[in-house]
Amino acid sequence: MRENVIFHPDCFAVAEESGVHAMALQTPPRLTTPLAAADPPSSHRTDASTQLLLLTVAGLSVGAAGIHFAVAPAHLAEQAQEGYFFVGVAIAQALWAILVPCYPHRRLLAAGAAANTLVAGLWLVVRLRGLPIGEAPWTPEPFGFTDTVAAGFEVAIAISVLLLLTRVRLPVRRVHGPALAIGSVLVVITGAALLNAGMTP
Repeated sequence: MRENVIFHPDCFAVAEESGVHAMALQTPPRLTTPLAAADPPSSHRTDASTQLLLLTVAGLSVGAAGIHFAVAPAHLAEQAQEGYFFVGVAIAQALWAILVPCYPHRRLLAAGAAANTLVAGLWLVVRLRGLPIGEAPWTPEPFGFTDTVAAGFEVAIAISVLLLLTRVRLPVRRVHGPALAIGSVLVVITGAALLNAGMTP
């Protein structure tokens, strides 16, 4: 029976099925060869994969939250309801990004993925059909670079959470290198989106 936590409470421990520890206690020790000692256990690779995915979804959520915070004032000036919606989404995404790495419960992950999917879906509806409220009901809004980046982050969050919940293992042995690369890319993309938001009237 699977646990409801991807990680144990220390933030970076792999969640295992309940019978694994018992099996390990019953298995007699085996001689360790130099080749076996040089090859890291599969649990280490699993741990690195899960850590990387959790750090990735947290970074994506921070990026999406930053974009929503940046565009909220403009929406507040146009229509208060839209502005409050953007502020609420930004706060939720920021809090989720803080909680997920240390409390990666399956329900928390699933809730975040579902919420981000709904926000991205609403963004697509607004771009294709428009909303029934506002000064121009059912008038589609144009696609922009900043909003497309935010929606892309939200879709990427949903996909990454799906990989976590289905226990898909990435072929990584260490976290630091891939995490640094992914973080750098997210910083560049988010920075470009925020710069574009500041330049857009």
